[in-house]
Amino acid sequence: MFRSWFKRPQTPATPEVLGLTIGRAIRLDTMEFRLLPHDSLFVGPETDMMVTAQGACDLGEQSFLHRFYPDDDRFLLQVQGGDGHEDPRVDELMLWFFHDVQYPAGETAWKDHLTRLRQPRFALHTETGTVEFERAWFNDSPIAQDPVTYWEEVRDSREQSEPTRIFQSAMLFARTATDGRDDMLLVNMEEPEHGERAVSFMIGRSLPQHSLIT
Repeated sequence: MFRSWFKRPQTPATPEVLGLTIGRAIRLDTMEFRLLPHDSLFVGPETDMMVTAQGACDLGEQSFLHRFYPDDDRFLLQVQGGDGHEDPRVDELMLWFFHDVQYPAGETAWKDHLTRLRQPRFALHTETGTVEFERAWFNDSPIAQDPVTYWEEVRDSREQSEPTRIFQSAMLFARTATDGRDDMLLVNMEEPEHGERAVSFMIGRSLPQHSLIT
């Protein structure tokens, strides 16, 4: 009897959320993207995507972010809810498109990004001109605000015990497109414990759960 205890399979360090985890495909109903209005900056995937890495962020108050990084590195699928182990709830599903990623050359450039991040409005440079976003977090205040900070633990296999840890400083902005829905802009300053600092500019849209085909 005691021997059988030692043979029990261990729970993977990386949870399965909405049927998704490393090594599984993300299949989305592309109708969501075919109906995008002309003024939306969001770009949707055209094919299924395989999850090659998975991240988790403990936001406190029993809320977590689960991030699924596919083999198409232009996209990130994000689920907010419980821990994925004991608490399987899902509060929000979002898909992000990497509009741009920059690698600041020094401390001055890094601080310049942080200064822009703290403002109530953000001007995003696009191929067709500058697009203005308004702050979605702390939007009841007209003054500069410090970003939200958290650690993300990223694994590229389900059993990986020691994740890659990335400290992140983020601010969320929004603009309403002509379909009445918001294009979200997440400006994310990323500082890996071992690696190069980067600033990601991600355009995102909320998705209904039924758009995820399992």
